[in-house]
Amino acid sequence: MNDLGVHIVLFLVISAAIVLCGAFYSESDDKKALRLFPRRFLWFVGGCLILVAVVLVIEHTVARVS
Repeated sequence: MNDLGVHIVLFLVISAAIVLCGAFYSESDDKKALRLFPRRFLWFVGGCLILVAVVLVIEHTVARVS
């Protein structure tokens, strides 16, 4: 787990790029897309955190190897 901070920053940068492309693709008005970006970004990161939590719970309960 070394370089955890670097991995988190890289994840946030790549996530911002993905969400920004999706926002511009789905909205015809660029100003509206930029206004919606923070909310979309928080939803995306929140969804990823929920997915991580579910995977960790499943790993802890089902795929335990120790």
